[in-house]
Amino acid sequence: MIPTSGRPTPWRKRSAKRHVALLFFGATAAGSMSAQTPEQRRQADAFQDSLELITDSALLHSRESRLIEAARREQKNAMIHLRLGHLALRRGDLGGAAHYDDAASEFKWAASLEPTWPYAWFGLGLAEFALGARAGGSRDLRPVLARDAWSRAAQAFARAVKLEPGLAPRLEDLAKRAFRARLPERAVVVREALLRAAQETSGPRSARLILGLARVQREMGDDAALGSFETYLASGENRGLGLVELGRTRLLRGDLGGQTQYLDGLATDDPLANALVRADFSMLASPKEMAEFDLRQGPSRVDLVRRFWGIRDRVELRADGERLAEHLRRLVHAGREFLVVDPDGSDRLDDRGKVFVRHGEPDDRAGFSTPGVEPNESWRYRRNATDVVLHFAARRTLNDFRLVESVLDVRDARSESGGGRGFGNAAAPGTRSDQLLRSRAGLSLFYRQLPSSNPAQVADFLTRERALGREGIRIGTGTDSYSLRFQRELGAWGKVIVAGGSGGSPAVQVVFSIPGYAIEPATGVAGIVYPVRVGFVAVDSTGAIVAAVDTVANIEQAERVPANRSLVGRIGVPVRPGHLVVQGAVQYGELSGSAFGVDSIQIPSPGSGTLALGDLLVGSRRGRVLVPLGDAGTIALVPDGVVRRSEGVDLAVEIFGLAPGEGVGLQVHLAPAEAMGGDANAVRWQPFPDGGAEAGVTRYPGADAVTRWRATLPLKKVKPGSWWLAVVVTDTKGQTVRRVSRLVVQAP
Repeated sequence: MIPTSGRPTPWRKRSAKRHVALLFFGATAAGSMSAQTPEQRRQADAFQDSLELITDSALLHSRESRLIEAARREQKNAMIHLRLGHLALRRGDLGGAAHYDDAASEFKWAASLEPTWPYAWFGLGLAEFALGARAGGSRDLRPVLARDAWSRAAQAFARAVKLEPGLAPRLEDLAKRAFRARLPERAVVVREALLRAAQETSGPRSARLILGLARVQREMGDDAALGSFETYLASGENRGLGLVELGRTRLLRGDLGGQTQYLDGLATDDPLANALVRADFSMLASPKEMAEFDLRQGPSRVDLVRRFWGIRDRVELRADGERLAEHLRRLVHAGREFLVVDPDGSDRLDDRGKVFVRHGEPDDRAGFSTPGVEPNESWRYRRNATDVVLHFAARRTLNDFRLVESVLDVRDARSESGGGRGFGNAAAPGTRSDQLLRSRAGLSLFYRQLPSSNPAQVADFLTRERALGREGIRIGTGTDSYSLRFQRELGAWGKVIVAGGSGGSPAVQVVFSIPGYAIEPATGVAGIVYPVRVGFVAVDSTGAIVAAVDTVANIEQAERVPANRSLVGRIGVPVRPGHLVVQGAVQYGELSGSAFGVDSIQIPSPGSGTLALGDLLVGSRRGRVLVPLGDAGTIALVPDGVVRRSEGVDLAVEIFGLAPGEGVGLQVHLAPAEAMGGDANAVRWQPFPDGGAEAGVTRYPGADAVTRWRATLPLKKVKPGSWWLAVVVTDTKGQTVRRVSRLVVQAP
């Protein structure tokens, strides 16, 4: 009868007594023994892979019994002992920790028979590594036993990679898994093994060991990684790979000069270097950009990647290399925090990881934990005074979080609210759905405004909540950002609008509003002056800067801005026609500021003959941001379109593409902002309730190429609340264009 415990069988006990003598013999006779053949290595890998698919301990025991019988007949067959070692490792991994001793015994036996077989030494390293983990994790915390086992593991791993440097990637993976498990002491074992092997190996074989050592050192945050990568580059084994890895390491350390080496490595067209850069690039690139990457070569591919990251640096008002450095940092963090290992052994980022790589650390998080409710999280990103909210739920496994449209899409809440749309008791006090919604109150003002039990109000709220989540998914998965951060956030509002061109040249206006409580006027100057630093950049599709501004606007006021009011201002910037990516920011003092967020705008061409519109401007007589409108004077713009019902609303828009003497028809439409969750493209429009909302506009001969329309409309027939405003322009050919803005009507 073969014993089933983890203790060595009598045969194993007898064999263990011979290990010292056999290892000594193996060391002296190593030169006469044959190296492990590629076929033997393939068989060993295939056997180990087959074991990973088995979770039935009884089946493993049956296989082990047959192999033990074979080992009794062929005690000098190293391959049998190698297989027995892997079987014991697998049994240990499935919960029988005592089997790790058996594994170590078998691998030692294999190594004594074939001391030049790297797989025998590597298996021994794995067994001792597991024994160290077991000792270190026991309740009595036997640190001495753990240190001894890990020391033996490091020696065995070093012996293995000295014999076969190609095993170094397996050690790199072992170190990564240790960090994911938050067990850095285990990664130290791998680092020491690679360091020892690299020091004891000379010539070309040492290069691969140095590369593996450098990667593990970088994973651990070891400053020695930079020197190790430089040594690898100097070895000349693979210049392209060395440059990319050295560049990545410098960037991760905050040295932006690393971007040059990173791109120089890509320029070599080395397949390994290309694969690393491609993996970094693919996390954000569109399918079209990925196709371009694969089609290009050498300098052309470098230009693509340089432009890709350069555009992001410029539109985020950052130095060259900052965006790539941040991207690499996010990849490292996501790989440790959000990695999911699938049943087939492959790994991937869950949806939290994908969003994190695109947008970084959220400004806030929330969750709700109670029996019967799936693990869930919600993230909030603050983007120019707007909340972008994303919801995640773990449905398949505890750590595999997937994006969902609504916080109520958590499974238990869906069943409670009737299938996910939640028009029944979804928001009834005390229900899990109600608790879930309230748990997100800290993320957005929206979740602090739960409706009453009125079915129509509940239905409207849940529809808008789902629309908010859907928009969050669109932004979270379809864009990427590295928002400019200041030590103190001003809480300012800002926007870039297409308006205020002069003659036939288009322009944009960078408008902003800063809360009075966040600023103090400058001292040492006459009068009351608020010096606001304003930054703006616009780049075209090639990454070229079309316009850039970095100036200080000294805004004079008759009196101090009260805490409950805002300081407003604007700067006009001429631009050329085309699709532009823009960003604006304001700074007050050395520490305080706000970034507006990246936006895409289309600048129409005045002389193209194609009908187009600038932004629809909303103003009132209380507005304090004066935007020039050429021969139409100015409009007093109001931030966020907030006007008083009793004062009416001023509207203006620039019309492009009209030929001299050509006319167009113009109509103003209105719709409740709450309709369809606030999606302006899905609302049902109705004519604005005033005769002045329809007009004909003509570009007279000799007039500017940019034609302006402006009107003041009464709001007596418009209820207080939030609305969408649209101006619709139609030419004589039937071509129609539309521009939309928000309107908030306040009483009286």
